[in-house]
Amino acid sequence: MSMGVSKPGGKKTQTPEINVTPLVDVMLVLLVIFMITIQAARESIPLELPEAHGIADDGSKTPVEIHLDSEGRVHANGRVMELAEAEEELPRMLKGNEKQTYALNAHRKLPYEKVIKLISAIRGAGIETVLVTVDGAGPSGGPVR
Repeated sequence: MSMGVSKPGGKKTQTPEINVTPLVDVMLVLLVIFMITIQAARESIPLELPEAHGIADDGSKTPVEIHLDSEGRVHANGRVMELAEAEEELPRMLKGNEKQTYALNAHRKLPYEKVIKLISAIRGAGIETVLVTVDGAGPSGGPVR
């Protein structure tokens, strides 16, 4: 249905309209064809996965925690030491446990440089996995003052 518009001379002209029904029909047909094609392609792709050998990780291994408190002291294996001392002692303390996962818990107010120095000392001991967390908790889990 088109609407008529009156011109100043009294003639009515039709305004052009676009019939979108055929467009919608074509788009729906294309959508259905696309959905069927995707399903057929997914089922027909051969997939050969390798078999896994070994023991599944049960996730029960908890990482060994090393804490860096707000004053820059390192808490590891029940010892409290200054950062400079920890840079020398940690490689000796951690030797033989290179496959173990270590979690470094640093206080949020520490300068970035101190955290990186401690990570470097831990990595210098040959440790492969270091998890880094930043919060205000101390070695006992309570806040560091």
